[in-house]
Amino acid sequence: MKHSDFSEKVRGTVERHGMLEDGDTIIVGLSGGADSTALLCALCDLKTEYNLKLIAAHVNHGIRGAEADSDEAFCKRLAAKLGVQIYAFHIDMPSLAKERGVSEEVAGRDARYEFFSGLAGEHGKIATAHNAQDTAETMLLNLCRGTGLKGLTGIPPVRFVEHKAGCHSDAMVSTMVIRPLIDCTREEIEEYLVSKNQDFVTDSTNLEDEYTRNRIRHNVIPELITINENAVGNIVRCISTLKEDSDLLEKLADELLSSADRGGRYDVATMLGAEKPVLSRAVARLTYDACGKYPEKVHIDKAIDMMNVGRTDQVQVPGGGFIKVGKGEIYAYK
Repeated sequence: MKHSDFSEKVRGTVERHGMLEDGDTIIVGLSGGADSTALLCALCDLKTEYNLKLIAAHVNHGIRGAEADSDEAFCKRLAAKLGVQIYAFHIDMPSLAKERGVSEEVAGRDARYEFFSGLAGEHGKIATAHNAQDTAETMLLNLCRGTGLKGLTGIPPVRFVEHKAGCHSDAMVSTMVIRPLIDCTREEIEEYLVSKNQDFVTDSTNLEDEYTRNRIRHNVIPELITINENAVGNIVRCISTLKEDSDLLEKLADELLSSADRGGRYDVATMLGAEKPVLSRAVARLTYDACGKYPEKVHIDKAIDMMNVGRTDQVQVPGGGFIKVGKGEIYAYK
């Protein structure tokens, strides 16, 4: 893909989802791989138009030794070449995963967002290099895990992360995360870099099948492409349709909660007047608002059963919260 065509495609994504405003500060997650290198270059193309302040952020995960150090050095050279300020952060991902009781994938992802959010502060935005294939992989991964409709909508082009305003503050702020490359295929990204004569690095862990996502990337996606060469593009179009349906159901769930709201408790009779897809989302939303975590389908179904039989009862949900039904009302608490 030509340099100008790629830039126009990224600009279209940015405009369609309202990702950028004049004078924005953007923290760009930079690993040195093709995707993040293309992201930084593409945002540099838009820098003057949007009067952007770009800051590159690189995380050295402490698992690849000299290779990781070489990647960090590449990122620093690239940032210097583009005239972009860069910060590098070192973590011991295996130790962090063990300390937090999560997988290395999850520990690394969380550490990256914590670092990016700290740099973004109260007023910046975070840009990550997720592309069309990433969102297709996410859909397939969630499908294998038995997700609902929302989990089939892949990676959102824009989302918000909650974090502390600073190291010495307990105040919580919300930072926008944008994905300007979300409509671009990996082939388009690599063609863009070739057109700019811009090299990149390859993380050796991305070539291994140790991580679940890599198995989907290396084995499932190529097999689907043998069935239909445009499989990734078709999956992305499917995701777009599913997202429209999901957004409508979420909107109806919000309206249901608004009409049933009795000061933080919700009228059961009003709730039961809705179709189950809307009712289920409303129960999930009221639980999340009160407890900070979404309930699983088994908990939602039990809550709806309690509403239907009209008995006073409660069900525990992930994170230590409860959904309670009684006296014609449903509510959640922690």
